Order: sequence, then C-alpha cells, then structure tokens
Amino acid sequence: MEKTMLTLVFAFMSLTVMSQVTDSVSVVKDTLGRYYFSWEPCSMAEFPGGQKALNDYLYNNIIYPELALHYEVEGVVKMRFVVDVDGSVKNITAEDCRINNFNTTKFCQETKARQQELKKQFALLFAKEGTRVLRKMPKWKPQTISGKAVETNYTLPIRFGLADLGT
Repeated sequence: MEKTMLTLVFAFMSLTVMSQVTDSVSVVKDTLGRYYFSWEPCSMAEFPGGQKALNDYLYNNIIYPELALHYEVEGVVKMRFVVDVDGSVKNITAEDCRINNFNTTKFCQETKARQQELKKQFALLFAKEGTRVLRKMPKWKPQTISGKAVETNYTLPIRFGLADLGT
C-alpha cells in the first residue's frame, strides 16, 4: 500500500512539473454535464529577454529609499501583478514585505513606538518603489494557451539588499 501511494505521489509530482513547463491543465464540462481534464500547449508569460534581463532591469531601475539606507535596512517585498494579453503590466499590488536586516545600533536608539512606525515606513517604502519600477516596465511576452494570449497573474519578489549597491 505504501509503495503504491509513493508511486502515485511521484507520478502526480511529475505531471505537475510537466504541466508547468509545457501544458496547462483545465477542467472542462461537456454538454452532458461531465467534467474532464484538458491538456493544452502553453507558454508562460516572460519578461523580454528572460529572467536575466528581468534581474538586470530591476538592478538598474530600483532606487533604494533614503530612510532605508540610513538605517541600513534590507528586505524583500512580494509584488503581485497581471500580465495582460498585450503584455502590459497592470493591477500591481504589494502582498507582503519582510525586513531581513537593519543596523541595530541606529534602530535601537529609537523609542519602541518610533521603531514600530519605522518598520511600517520601510515596508511602505519598499512597496512604493516596487510599484514604481513595475509601472515603468516594458511590455512582457504574454502567456499563451493553444496559441492564444491570456491574462496571467504573476508574483515577483523584489529584494532590497545593501550588497547589491556595493556598500
């Protein structure tokens, strides 16, 4: 029984990986009300030039917020957006911001209330900068399913790191 379950888990994982690369799985309802899976060839949405070009774009366009520089704050903001059928980026939101590191000497000189206020400000500053950079992005190559362009939800973590600045 365990061997069968393990085999099923590996088979499912293999299908999942294959579907992410080359196919899109959708549930289709036929005229008789029956449901079945449909495999359709697809390509994922892509920044022009691929992942390296996206990394270069972010590196060359992100402006580190001054307040974050002062406190030597590093973090990651998770940005969500939609790549439209024409490749434009829309519906940009910041889902989550995590502060990973900061100068404890400078930060601990502040009152507890000010520290809480600063944490919120850092998250807001990173989210605003992520939004600014995404708004000025060039058009992407949209996702296609069976040769037809479709809207795609995309999540992009943007890392704010002082090492990236050469400091």
